Amino acid sequence: MQNKINFYNEQIVSHTQLLAIAQRKLTLFTFLRLLSFLLIVLSCYFIGFERILIPVLIVEISLFIYLINKWLDFKTNKEKEQLYIQLNQQEIQLLNGDWSSFEAGHEFKNSLHPYANDMDLYGTKSIYQYINRTVLPLGAKRLADTLGEGAKNKRLNQEMIYELSQQIEWCQRFVVESKVYLKDEQRQQSLDALIELNDKSAGNLFLRWILPILSISSIVMYNLDYILFSHLLLIFFIVLAVIGTNLKLTNRLMFTLSNRSEKINALLHQLDEFKKVQIHSEEGKKYKDYLYESNGAYQGIKELNKIKKLAEYRMNTIVGVLLNYLLAWDFHLLANYYKWNKQYSDKISILEESLAEVEVWISGAIYAYNGTLICYNQIPDSKVFTIDNLSHPFIQQNKQIPNDFNLNIEESFLIITGPNMAGKSTYLRSVGWAIISANAGFPILASSCSMPVMNLYSSMRTSDDLTVESSYFHAELTRLRFIMDAIEAKKDVFVILDEILKGTNSKDKEIGSAEFLKKLQLVGAKGIIATHDLSLTNLADNNKSFRNVYFDSLIENDELYFDYKVRDGVCKNMNASFLLKKMKLID
Repeated sequence: MQNKINFYNEQIVSHTQLLAIAQRKLTLFTFLRLLSFLLIVLSCYFIGFERILIPVLIVEISLFIYLINKWLDFKTNKEKEQLYIQLNQQEIQLLNGDWSSFEAGHEFKNSLHPYANDMDLYGTKSIYQYINRTVLPLGAKRLADTLGEGAKNKRLNQEMIYELSQQIEWCQRFVVESKVYLKDEQRQQSLDALIELNDKSAGNLFLRWILPILSISSIVMYNLDYILFSHLLLIFFIVLAVIGTNLKLTNRLMFTLSNRSEKINALLHQLDEFKKVQIHSEEGKKYKDYLYESNGAYQGIKELNKIKKLAEYRMNTIVGVLLNYLLAWDFHLLANYYKWNKQYSDKISILEESLAEVEVWISGAIYAYNGTLICYNQIPDSKVFTIDNLSHPFIQQNKQIPNDFNLNIEESFLIITGPNMAGKSTYLRSVGWAIISANAGFPILASSCSMPVMNLYSSMRTSDDLTVESSYFHAELTRLRFIMDAIEAKKDVFVILDEILKGTNSKDKEIGSAEFLKKLQLVGAKGIIATHDLSLTNLADNNKSFRNVYFDSLIENDELYFDYKVRDGVCKNMNASFLLKKMKLID
């Protein structure tokens, strides 16, 4: 872990130095930008309505626009360096046990999900929050779906996450290049609105060539004394009036582009970064090549960005009037947009989905990099589970105590016993997270892993619901019925249960739990159950489908100790009475 912290600290030092350089340049161009604006004002004041004013203003306005662009570049560089520092600080905090600064994914919570609630998948202090490095809303949703439903292409995810985990600085660049351009208010804006804005009602766009000839010719003729100033002014208003016939449509386009300006920048810079990454897997190369093929998504977003810049120059009223008078700017803007829509609309519609997948890979890659011991699942030919040195990410790396998990071809269920706080629930969630990771094509915190593809279902945190007059026991039965329905639907199901049937008396619980486990075994499910009911361990006496394992505690010098290691057999030591006495709740 210390090597990772050292790396992040080195990144912070490096980007702090770059931040200071960016700040100095930003200050300089802030001054130059102000100076150039004052130059325009002074020229208008001292030159007045002389013939030389227009060419002077053209030069000065061009200089002003150039300085604005340079100022924006350095402002962006400053923000990038700040984001790099923040991102590396967040990773250090995560390695020290605090990942609260990352997006938690509360919107993806669903009490009816097969395992999300029990496995702490979404929300505060969740797996999703621990892993999430996405920026785009579609990336956040794709990550949530990948963890909650599994990946369509597990092998591609494994290959890309592994490759990108070897290029962690590139991963950070990709995240920063997106974040710096994408503010919260534009995250939800879709590019679909641009594709739909294809009103061909605007006519006479060929005038984009004729009107500039008329305007520039009139200026030349005025300066040569061929026409009067009143004639020049008349031509000025005629040109603007003609351009104004499409003002409503142009303003719609500009408004739509403006609302998606940062989204376009973010997508373009993500694509620019993804183009630089080294990929060796054949599937990964095909995925990348598709984005950068001739007249593909990359070319489409580049062309759209050019159109956006044309619109941005036009946003300033004074500059917009001059551009339209001299170059028929609005007509060029509309013509370029129509051409773009016809050529690239079908490519752009899939662009965000493609980059969302890249964000999922980057989230997995940073997660893999931060882990001390990781592997990727190898799918066996049979339903045999073998995981060595399994851990859970919620336990700090210097405190992790790995355990193995095994189920052979004959075994269906592990029955886990042990005292309170000995590690049973953490073990259940470690196995559950390993299955989720395997289904998602994500790295697993273990030295090796071989598991079949199975659907995870769990019942660990059932609660009553007063709004529907549902008792705790009824809610638990409903959950177990939900699991059984999935199994009977011919799904390959792995079940994780923690102390089921807690809402009934001990005799009912003993009989009901045993019969339910037998039923699960008969219908082909596999899984784990943690229990304090030692009678359940009798199932393993005459049935090879069940195996007993346990966690233990040790009392020395009137203190309670745990080693958090799983062992074969049944636990004989319980600690409830000891803890009650320790806290002086009983004599």
